[in-house]
Amino acid sequence: MSMIFLIGMPGVGKSYWAEKLALANNIPHIDLDMLIEQKEGQSISSLFNTQGEAYFREIETTILNEIIDNNNSNAIIACGGGTPCFADNLTQMKKAGKTIYLHADVDLLISRLQNEREKRPLLQVEDMSVHLQQLLNMRDHIYEQADYILDAKDISLSTFDKIISSCINRP
Repeated sequence: MSMIFLIGMPGVGKSYWAEKLALANNIPHIDLDMLIEQKEGQSISSLFNTQGEAYFREIETTILNEIIDNNNSNAIIACGGGTPCFADNLTQMKKAGKTIYLHADVDLLISRLQNEREKRPLLQVEDMSVHLQQLLNMRDHIYEQADYILDAKDISLSTFDKIISSCINRP
């Protein structure tokens, strides 16, 4: 049994690749943010606005731990951008499986996120470029603790093949 956690900045493609990898490898995938929205009955943006970030991070950690504790098969988990940066989430992910940091520069992130500001509470700022660079500067040293680092602009299904194979076939 092994879980594979995709981590990285908002807009890097964690949800997209989790779904693609799961289909290609015939294993389940979980989108942590979507699961939080389902369990809480409201959007991430709404949770931030009504309950605050501290509440959201608490729920995020609780649900991440539930996924880890209740999953007894291979799975790909798309984490929220901040998931590995709070509590002991990164440590728990690494104990439960492998972490893959999908790295991207700010220009690529902006091109992908330009039309998604309303859905992403941490991007509702005046200068998204400056904010994303600051966020990346704060989080990069945590992301870089991942078991694997892949450059988002060079990713394809074949990029993941060896990693996925070694993860899902381990005892």
